[in-house]
Amino acid sequence: MRVTALAITLAYTASLVAGYPTKTKTSTAPAPTSTVDDSDQVKIYTHCNRTGVFALTFDDGPDKYSWGLAKTLKEQGVKATFFLNGANSVNVLEDSTMTEDGQKTYLEVIKHYYDSGHEIASHTLRHTNLVGLTEDEVREEMNKQSDIIYKAIGKRPALMRPPEGVIDKVSGKVLKELGYSDVMWDVDTKDWEHKGLKAEQARVRAIMDDDIANVTMGHIALEHDIHEDTVKNLVPWFIEYVKKKGYEFVTVSDCIGVSPYLEDDSEKVVPETKDVTMEPATSTTIILNSN
Repeated sequence: MRVTALAITLAYTASLVAGYPTKTKTSTAPAPTSTVDDSDQVKIYTHCNRTGVFALTFDDGPDKYSWGLAKTLKEQGVKATFFLNGANSVNVLEDSTMTEDGQKTYLEVIKHYYDSGHEIASHTLRHTNLVGLTEDEVREEMNKQSDIIYKAIGKRPALMRPPEGVIDKVSGKVLKELGYSDVMWDVDTKDWEHKGLKAEQARVRAIMDDDIANVTMGHIALEHDIHEDTVKNLVPWFIEYVKKKGYEFVTVSDCIGVSPYLEDDSEKVVPETKDVTMEPATSTTIILNSN
């Protein structure tokens, strides 16, 4: 518990240093995009590196709504980034789902994300909180998920988001060694609370209504494509709202200026780990809001 508390405190402190929410009216200087400068720690990004862009991100998938969502976003010219689990709400290697285009395996769903122009990133294998894990346990969570993504799209992710939004020194060190960037957010819809569209709209507007063109740094927004109300209600409203404010939808890698995938995407990029049983983790999501 002490380690978790420390990690939460460090994450909150980092958010203050990063200077978000990014809606200041007193300075035109670019805000920093990363919050960790320690040489042995993964870099943490909270918002985009320039004005005028917006990164829409989704956690905890894939799930039964994901195929249609990826298709709808493409039709509307919206590029998004999906932070995926391999054994959370579904078992990606074994499960399948019925879509408007027929029965699809979840590996096919991930490939569909990618083929639709979206970006694929890691949210660990089982949605496991990385705080307090050993180095080997962190590597297992990340490498097994990397294997799944590689199997689906032939590339290994270089972007990740830690479950519950927290890491510690051990996991931060391993994530850097594995070549990841840690992508957080500055707009949290808290759609997992299921309090309704009006509450979610209010949270978004509390951050973005005061944005100043050519001054406010671009945002990274957090949603979850495992929730039907998010996909059917929040996403359509959010897209319209962001477009009316004049933002361009971009992937996270474009937003923060890093590569989305490891340069060497061969099957032996990541160190070998022991075999792990693919047991689905709980689908309950607890997101710590730093706003």
